[in-house]
Amino acid sequence: MAPPDIVTTVLSDTEHVRRALDDVRDSMDAVPEYRAIGDTTQIILAEVLNNVVEHAYRYEAGHPIHVKLSFGPDALNCCVVDEGVAMPEGKPPNGGMPDLDPNDPDSLPEGGFGWAMINMMTTGLTYTRNGGRNELVFSIPKDGT
Repeated sequence: MAPPDIVTTVLSDTEHVRRALDDVRDSMDAVPEYRAIGDTTQIILAEVLNNVVEHAYRYEAGHPIHVKLSFGPDALNCCVVDEGVAMPEGKPPNGGMPDLDPNDPDSLPEGGFGWAMINMMTTGLTYTRNGGRNELVFSIPKDGT
């Protein structure tokens, strides 16, 4: 029998996101067959939730972000829903790595790696906008690939 889903609503500020990430990690640690992807899950959810806070809600605190994590036989299935601004062009960024100059360490960008990590560490990533809501769905494979 699969463990129960993790369902939570996070408010759109960094403190609530941080607390939710800790709660998710604690819940995953209680499921032995999913402990191995606990760090990966925390990294991906941190990127996704912080992107919602920054871009969808533009740092306006107090808005809901709904998170549902379901334990499948081969993957953790994730759904994140918010009521913020739609993604540009109605789709997630392509997730390519930023251009880097290995000979100039000062050129290393501060950001730009989040969507690349999300795309590399998940499968089945889809985004839809329906009725003023953004829905991002993805899976994190149990075997880490």
